[in-house]
Amino acid sequence: MKQLQARLVLLSATMLVLSAMLLSWFALRHFSQGLPPEMARTVTTVSYSASLVMEKAYDNGVPFDAMVGVEEFLNLVRKDNPTIVYMLVSDQSDHILYRSGFGALAQQPDPAGPIARGRTEVVTEKSGAYFDTGVPLVFRHQRVGTLHLGQQASFVEQQMKEVAYDVVTTLVVASLIALELMRFVLTFAIATPADVMRAFLARARQGDFSHYLPHDHLGGIGQLSAHFNRIVSEINGRCQRLFDAADGAGAGLSERVRARLAAYCLHGAGERATLYASALAHIRWPFFLLIFADSLSLSFFPVYVGQFYSPDMGISKSVVIGLPISIFMFTWALSMPWAGMWSDRVGHRKAFVVGAAVTTAGLILTAFSQSLYDLLLWRSLTALGYGLVFITAQGYVANNTPPAQRTRGMAVFLSSFFAGSLSGSSIGGILSDRLGYDHTILLSALLSATSAVFVLRFLSANPQAAGAAARRSLTFADFKRLLRNKKFAAITFLAAVPAKIALTGFLYYSVPLYLKLQGNNQSTTGRVMMAYGLAIIVLSPFAAKLADRIGRLRWFVTVGGYAASMAMLIIYYYDNTLGLLVSITLLGIAHAIGVSPQLALINDFCQEVVQEVGSGTATGIFRLIERLGNVLGPVIAALLISRFGFRGAFLGIGLLSFVCATCFTALFFWFDRRPTRVAVRAG
Repeated sequence: MKQLQARLVLLSATMLVLSAMLLSWFALRHFSQGLPPEMARTVTTVSYSASLVMEKAYDNGVPFDAMVGVEEFLNLVRKDNPTIVYMLVSDQSDHILYRSGFGALAQQPDPAGPIARGRTEVVTEKSGAYFDTGVPLVFRHQRVGTLHLGQQASFVEQQMKEVAYDVVTTLVVASLIALELMRFVLTFAIATPADVMRAFLARARQGDFSHYLPHDHLGGIGQLSAHFNRIVSEINGRCQRLFDAADGAGAGLSERVRARLAAYCLHGAGERATLYASALAHIRWPFFLLIFADSLSLSFFPVYVGQFYSPDMGISKSVVIGLPISIFMFTWALSMPWAGMWSDRVGHRKAFVVGAAVTTAGLILTAFSQSLYDLLLWRSLTALGYGLVFITAQGYVANNTPPAQRTRGMAVFLSSFFAGSLSGSSIGGILSDRLGYDHTILLSALLSATSAVFVLRFLSANPQAAGAAARRSLTFADFKRLLRNKKFAAITFLAAVPAKIALTGFLYYSVPLYLKLQGNNQSTTGRVMMAYGLAIIVLSPFAAKLADRIGRLRWFVTVGGYAASMAMLIIYYYDNTLGLLVSITLLGIAHAIGVSPQLALINDFCQEVVQEVGSGTATGIFRLIERLGNVLGPVIAALLISRFGFRGAFLGIGLLSFVCATCFTALFFWFDRRPTRVAVRAG
């Protein structure tokens, strides 16, 4: 079965990539062919307004070749339209009468080509380093000359590059989305029905016909379920008739036979015990979809928040822009403990649907925010739903993964999270350039609601899942026990929290504002930010396997901390978009190496206190404190930017990461040497 799935995935992925590449090529070809006419339409609008002024002068008796102030007028037109580098007016013989900006060109084009061939329509052709658009000037139904408008060919090439980058970005994101959806469909149509049927047939071989197969949703192997269910129903009916006939004849059945039939064949009226099989892909796709939806605004959200700033607020703009991100992270952190307990009590299906519904409502209200205070409130509401979905998906993975594969299951969970975040941030930047901020956020709300529909439709409401293992609530004593442990405190405050400060303070807050300041559009911002997610997705599995094989987890955490500080220093010394791209990529590499081993390091070095408070409680407290870094990141970055500028902020975050990594390494070096010294003194 695994070989069949692998072959299907390979075949589907190959067809998907080839078709996507072909569509991308057609899109680029269509754009390259359609760009010159589009440019002609753009400058033609300008030419009509300019020619109208000259036509009025011509109608008042001013000769076309003796007009005064034309060049000054053309200079004003070019000033209002910066993409036009020169304007020329020629007569019917292509002799230039008036010019603007033409004399300052280093390489002057020959604009007479289209007219020399006797054309009378608007023509755009490349002439040297420029695209020249010739617009005939027709006054009193007679062509008197031509207006030439020039645009730099490099502008067109830049537009082509932008579109090519957008197409490649869309290709990558579409591949990730399609692969996630394909994994879901194959699991639901083939793998899960096969597993359930295997368990059903194993029961049947033992004479157990007490359970039915679940209803088929996608028309795969599960189409056999209806046939098997009819057989089970018929067997149960025959058993019931056997009971009734035996009781009516007075012969009766032995207690042993009655007990076996009651246990394995009979069920009461309206009762229908159904076999369930869970798989990570059942919740992976809707979880990916919701993370994708919320991440659509990552690349432009700080810019969006800046629209609500007013000097009357009394605080700096950089601090105001960071508030919604910090409030979101703070509410998310506070929601996780109660969200986990409530999810365990009501079941994963209901908890996910409620969380997705709350997230959808928060996103819709965010799009219609009228003030900063509205925005803070609705982002808090979104964070509540987001936190509920996050902890529900994490609990579903933990409950449906064997203990021996728990690390692998969490790796699947994290890869889905980062894949959704990467896809959403990159596509969100492209969409916001074309749809606007509000419409992009509304689209994210629609996708969030779609994830809830998927869960309602495809995630089974297994009654055994709800209330099966209620999690005990956190107490202050648990926090006290864990924080007294020096190794736990060192890992949490010197490794986990600084990593989150760098993530939210640098990537989520500073990067969109910095790229906007550099003159980049939102599409570029999304493409640059996706480098972090790509590094995580590609390197995280290899780093986890290497850490498990080598051991020495603390050295991975140390390397990750120093790599994160180096990422901040790169952008400090190379203050441009390329330097920022390298920094973001290195930060993704740093977190792929250093973040994954942190929880395993706690379980290894803090075994006594973890066993004392419980593994689940220790993990919950660690994640809760870790989220403080998410909250502090935008605040720290905003304060540094307002005082020292962007470069100073990058340097400050880099120094913080460096100091924390050094203290972490020194402390664990001291922890390792301390038992040896005690033993020598005792001897």
